[in-house]
Amino acid sequence: MAVVFFPFYAYNKIKNHGINNRLGTFSASVSSRKDSFSERPVTEYYWPSVEEGGLLGKIHSIQNPEDCSKPSTKFLVWQSLKNNEKDTRGLSAWAHAGSNHLLHALTDGDHFNEAGSRVLINDDKLWPMAKGCLNGPETRECYFEPLTKCKLSDADNQFANNSETLKRNKDEYNRETRTVYLTESDPWPRQTRNKYSFTGLPGNQVHSEIDMTAALIAYYFQPKEWLKIEINRRLKESIPSDLNPMHTAGVPIRRSDKCNGHSLEGSAAGELDCPSLDMYLNGIRSLLAFDPLIKNVIVTSEDKAACEEFLVMVKREFPELRVVQNVGDVQQGTGSGTMVEAYVEGAANADVVASAMTSLHLHLRARYFVITSKSTWTSTIAEEYAVLKFRPLMFLLGWLPSASGCTPFKLCSGGEGPVDVDN
Repeated sequence: MAVVFFPFYAYNKIKNHGINNRLGTFSASVSSRKDSFSERPVTEYYWPSVEEGGLLGKIHSIQNPEDCSKPSTKFLVWQSLKNNEKDTRGLSAWAHAGSNHLLHALTDGDHFNEAGSRVLINDDKLWPMAKGCLNGPETRECYFEPLTKCKLSDADNQFANNSETLKRNKDEYNRETRTVYLTESDPWPRQTRNKYSFTGLPGNQVHSEIDMTAALIAYYFQPKEWLKIEINRRLKESIPSDLNPMHTAGVPIRRSDKCNGHSLEGSAAGELDCPSLDMYLNGIRSLLAFDPLIKNVIVTSEDKAACEEFLVMVKREFPELRVVQNVGDVQQGTGSGTMVEAYVEGAANADVVASAMTSLHLHLRARYFVITSKSTWTSTIAEEYAVLKFRPLMFLLGWLPSASGCTPFKLCSGGEGPVDVDN
């Protein structure tokens, strides 16, 4: 395995080609707010709203048509998988599935130019992480705003003449059919090629895929008011009042059920040989060599034992660094959404979701990250850079095959230094 030291701004610069300066009916950025990262509240909750316009506003307008009952309003129904109560997907896996299903609906499966858009709506079956919800239904709407104001009753019955159920989510279908149901047996979403077709932006331009992904996930992760209040409370308890994102690194350690060979009952199968904690430590060492002005390191993990061991290592090796933690983090020992109560005595799903979302918000206050590959959780943090922009530059340390030709912890991007995107 090799470790790649990758400057995120360079990737975004290559993919973007100045799209944020292009005129149109709306901004191609996640939201149309012009304030810089330095104007975002560091110690308090912030998440872009659909009222700010941009891609979020466009997604919201399509997802919330004036009349959901009109025959011309078409639907894509996101069905729960069979045995949904045992669905082991975690928050970020759900968000990535949701973002891909949103693109499927918004572009009508890459046929927007001739067919327009559909409204994505999820069914009302149990969402595993919402078991025992005290703040709403036992669906994703326990924590997050509905994907649409439309109701399932506005869509055609699954067995009606004007509906169709896919055997695989990537299968083709009649675009004139009013209601299309995603399958109950395929967890993999359709992949959309022309992600910007529904926006009305010039089709001959190269647009930023990372901005689109960030907007879709930001739309999916719009928290209910009670969750906003809870995240804000936790952020205020966790973030020092003088924390400067420009001098901060983040280390979200993803272990437990992500690692091959784990024995956690009810969790997803492992996906990789998890990097040793020494490798994460070497990541901090490399970042400090690149930027000696780093003064803070944000450390979080769902794995309490690994987190505690790593904190000892950091304090021993880098006593000059101030460690910032997610105060009150449940650290449930798994990234999966089922059987939380079996891992932590007295743990409730609401506490786990609030803890996880607080960790996400915490890491968005860092200029640098140590990111684990094959982890949708840590990649989500990287993608949501486009949402908050608390800092002008982000570096990723990802574990990639040695065929990449990069030496562990060596800058492999051509050697460009920090760039302030606000200047």
